[in-house]
Amino acid sequence: MTNSIFGIVIALISTATWAICSIIFKHLGERLEPVGMTMLKTIFSSILLFIIAILSQTSLNIETDTIIKIALSGILGIAVGDSLFFASLNRLSPLTLSLILFVLPDLFAGIFGLIFLEEMPPILSWVGIFTILVGLAFLIFPINSDNSSSKTKITGLIFALLSIIFTAYSSVLIKPILVTTSVITVTIYRMFFAAIVLLIYALFSKKIFNWKETLTDTNYNLKLAGTFSLVTIGGFWLSLVAIKYCKLIIASSIMSLEPLFILIFMILFNHYKPKNKECLGIIVTVIGILLICAS
Repeated sequence: MTNSIFGIVIALISTATWAICSIIFKHLGERLEPVGMTMLKTIFSSILLFIIAILSQTSLNIETDTIIKIALSGILGIAVGDSLFFASLNRLSPLTLSLILFVLPDLFAGIFGLIFLEEMPPILSWVGIFTILVGLAFLIFPINSDNSSSKTKITGLIFALLSIIFTAYSSVLIKPILVTTSVITVTIYRMFFAAIVLLIYALFSKKIFNWKETLTDTNYNLKLAGTFSLVTIGGFWLSLVAIKYCKLIIASSIMSLEPLFILIFMILFNHYKPKNKECLGIIVTVIGILLICAS
């Protein structure tokens, strides 16, 4: 019971972090290709987490038979999934993208958890999950702020849907390993294998030479470093902590609330005036969270 509540709180913090970083990445991604952004983020995150592991004296030992699953999870979920995420983010608004990319993959991950991991949450959790979906539906339908062309939107949607598949499946691969292995250790190895694949791709395709001007901009690099730090600890690491302490479908449902957090941040910091349906969506979604907590 205590572990589940802890996992839910961590999932909420992780979701809020992703919402903030999505808004920031929308602006930073205008100067760097999706693969380049993912590669830099992954390399930076690997180094940062390695330093944290050393300082906290976390064991980096890992069983040999789990290496392949961790590597595959990192390559699919980070190298491929995150590159597709940044590609879709360049074509869609953060709020529009988050409605697709953060609601569906987490719910898919939860469904995969039911199928492959046989995780069955209590009835009240199911009611809460359904309530969250209803609340998110109210948030989805009023949105028409994305002014990009239809062709660009379709391409962005395709990239987003592909990212969903890779992200959801990578969560299923990693869930059983988290039972016996430290979260930070798993995250480091996932980042490491993803970084290797991305670096090899950038070198062989010679794309890395196209990023020279951007990567020598000190101010831009500082913004990248700050955002990468935030998304590494608050996004990746805490999301795995939430998955470890919650049933996958519950943690996934909570982490699908990023659109709600983006809307709240837009109201607080951009003076956005929400429509009546959006206000109703917020209320219904919060009720869904409370139902899951009560379960």
